[in-house]
Amino acid sequence: MRRLGVHIFNRAAVGFVAILATLTGIVWVTQALRRFDLVTAKGQAIAAYFTMTFLAIPFLVGVVAPFALVIAMAVVLNSMHSDSELVAIHAAGASQRQVLVPFLALSVIVALVLAWLSMFAGPQALQTLRDMTNRVRADVVANVIQPGRFVDLEGGLTFHIRNRAGDGSLEGLFIRDARSNEFVFTYTAERGRVVETLGRTLVVMENGTIERNAVGGPATTFVAFGSYAFDLSELQPDGKPAPYKVGERTIVDLLATPEDDPYRASRGDQFDAEIHVRFAAISYPVAMVLALYAFLGLPRTTRTGRGVALVGGLATAALVRLAGFGAAGLAGNDASLIPLLYAVPALVILVAGVSIALGVQPFLPAPIAGALQSAAEAVGGLFRRREGGAG
Repeated sequence: MRRLGVHIFNRAAVGFVAILATLTGIVWVTQALRRFDLVTAKGQAIAAYFTMTFLAIPFLVGVVAPFALVIAMAVVLNSMHSDSELVAIHAAGASQRQVLVPFLALSVIVALVLAWLSMFAGPQALQTLRDMTNRVRADVVANVIQPGRFVDLEGGLTFHIRNRAGDGSLEGLFIRDARSNEFVFTYTAERGRVVETLGRTLVVMENGTIERNAVGGPATTFVAFGSYAFDLSELQPDGKPAPYKVGERTIVDLLATPEDDPYRASRGDQFDAEIHVRFAAISYPVAMVLALYAFLGLPRTTRTGRGVALVGGLATAALVRLAGFGAAGLAGNDASLIPLLYAVPALVILVAGVSIALGVQPFLPAPIAGALQSAAEAVGGLFRRREGGAG
């Protein structure tokens, strides 16, 4: 790659890294706040909280990286236009290909990183997150239940204690188990303690009652007990960990799962679609870069407005990726639509490539372009009036 290409590549790469870090940080904060109950309601250490939230970063990077790439590219191309660099490069005899190649090279690198994240690193991080979440649930009485709080462990299972004594025993214990479709069990006990035995976690309750209510019926049964053990290992069916979800499996795991696997059979077409989604995702950074370059890559004088082309290019690139998400959803419900996953980026690459080769710049319909231009002028006038008032 010539010096010009290296210069453009470095500018785009630096911008991409900065924008990617910013977007990932913003999305991570929103996700981290949703898990803050690990520290408040569930009593986990702050280190465990950050570990569990950071495990989502590979997945978040895979989502925002293509958008960060096109934003960085738009910034570089717009700057080159403002400084008349594109016009000067074209006048010096350089072709559009020499300007496009650095962006394509960066898009290929991003595509390879996304392939690694989506096929290996991301699913492995989600597996670790699932395992940590299961450990938090399994250790619920010892480390999670807080005095005076009603804590929902999973659908229909609620714990409450009045106080935790100095010796670690539980006072005023209440458990409501509505996980069954036939009966609702309510356990109350004066005291209880946590016992680990034979690899199982039990809550041994003393001096209490069990109330059984039939779902949808008035029948109620009371049983008084002196001692009763509630098995927390039953939080997982049959005491076994639930299988990893489709998105939590690496590409090797997905390909190695046999056709007669019960979980694969229960997911229907979603299992096969997930495999193709990960392979098709590799082509989207290239497709988005070509779509944006078709709008912004042609040299123009500084008198020519670029606002409409900039908005059109960014909107088109974003719509390409959103169309990919839509195709993934359709393919997950109907396996016959799996070819659509590859058709969307392939069509964009073909159309944008032909447009760039012929030197034809796409354009927005006149009503949309006019509306965007008027909005840009109105915003610019507003800022100018504010600056004049401040002066």
